[in-house]
Amino acid sequence: MGYQHWPTDFPDEYKTPLLEKTRKKRSLIERIPARYVLTLLTFLGLGIQYTQRVNLSVTMVAMVNSTFIEGKENDTTLDECPNIFSAADNVTRPYKEGKFTWSPSTQGIILGAFYYGYICTPLLGGRLSELVGAKWLLGGGIFFTSLLTLITPYAAELGVAAMVALRVIIGAAQGVNSASMYAMFSRWAPTEERSRLLSICTIGQHVGTIVTMPVTGFLIQYDVFGGWPSAFYLFGCIGCVWFVFWVFLVYNTPAEHPRISKRELMYIQQNLPQVSAERNNRPIPWGKIVRSKAVWAVTVAKFAGTWGFTCLLTKLPAYLADVLHFPIQKNGMINALVYTAEIAAMFLSGCSSDYIRKKNWLSNTNIRKLFETLALMGPTICLVLIPAMGCNHWPVVTLIIMSMGFYGMVGGGDIPAFVDIAPELAGTIFGLANGIAGTTGFLSPLVAGIFLDKDHGGMFQWSKVFYTSCGIYAGGALVFLIFGSAEPEPWAVSQEEPTSSGEYSRKASVRSDIEISLSIHASCPR
Repeated sequence: MGYQHWPTDFPDEYKTPLLEKTRKKRSLIERIPARYVLTLLTFLGLGIQYTQRVNLSVTMVAMVNSTFIEGKENDTTLDECPNIFSAADNVTRPYKEGKFTWSPSTQGIILGAFYYGYICTPLLGGRLSELVGAKWLLGGGIFFTSLLTLITPYAAELGVAAMVALRVIIGAAQGVNSASMYAMFSRWAPTEERSRLLSICTIGQHVGTIVTMPVTGFLIQYDVFGGWPSAFYLFGCIGCVWFVFWVFLVYNTPAEHPRISKRELMYIQQNLPQVSAERNNRPIPWGKIVRSKAVWAVTVAKFAGTWGFTCLLTKLPAYLADVLHFPIQKNGMINALVYTAEIAAMFLSGCSSDYIRKKNWLSNTNIRKLFETLALMGPTICLVLIPAMGCNHWPVVTLIIMSMGFYGMVGGGDIPAFVDIAPELAGTIFGLANGIAGTTGFLSPLVAGIFLDKDHGGMFQWSKVFYTSCGIYAGGALVFLIFGSAEPEPWAVSQEEPTSSGEYSRKASVRSDIEISLSIHASCPR
């Protein structure tokens, strides 16, 4: 129980805190595990990042003068499906026409400019986060893009060239963020919590997408603070406020964190792969990375999944409106349901894969293959069936929602696989894969546009879009199933071992002393 009063002759060096009767009470923020604070802020940060990425797609409708553009177009559309919705369903509150006379092709160039910058920096960001730490790279990247988002309305006034340049810079700045997240969590996420924590962070991206569409639409429809410019001001300011919390509450490693509990610090350190203290000074084994089947398997799987996701993200509203004739209100609701299904599946798959791993029901590699196969083959089956449903509106919508629900299984598949195969180089490996997968941001809409150029309302042309995605989905699943792995690659983990039996004894003794001290510390009255 400890001493209430020390004897006068008791040596000062023995008056340790563990023998004190009372302890300083911890604040609320200190009682919350530090790794959960990091996860929450990363979740919010990636959500903010996506609001800044997606909001231009929504505001573009109000920025351009649609009447002027439609008057210059001569488009022929084959209308196969009947409009089952009443005229009242298609009534929306009018908003002011924009003043920019950007043609559809010009709009496409502006929207696609983000990805030209985005694909250039993931690899650089991943490596820098391993060398200098991910805190300032990830946080600084979001803060910088928040500032650029704030000036987007002014760039639009300057012209197309200024908008394209700004979006390229925003894309390049955001390219470092996801890779930085993997580098950060390779130091913070215990093995048995890895899938769950990374899935929660990734979910933030999709929550950001869901939030952006209705909020931006509301600001435009009701002309809040000038209409469409207010969307950029709002999400830019939120990013700046988030950065303040990130600076004061997040640290690169658990050992650097001043408020982390000893119990949590020991738990994290005991449940991480062994890491070399000199890992930052060692050269990157590019030759072994390029020859690694596991690296290319997870890269191909990520490319396949991102292709299908991007195609649906960019073309789903057009399919619902042009082919099935859903009114704008129902169109937005269906989009929200699609992303909600993916979010729910991603969280459940992350938790489920961690639980299966904890129970040792399957090997880690088989867990990743199981969830990745579901994530890629599930959408394949759903998208194959969509053309067969024809103009049956609600069965088609159900299949679309199911396809994204299946894709959410990546929470137990490729999302944690990067940290599995390369604990010390997770940022670099993810940066490589994400840079390649990022090309789908402009390739997927480009291919779909080629198919739909002459007839964007015809079922036959849309079936080509769906079947292309199916083939890429299935190819990615097959490659990962054959060559995928979740075991640490020999070149990506530390090989340091204690050099003598004395070193083994010393480390065991230190660990034992710490565990005993923590047990005594926890048993003292609060």
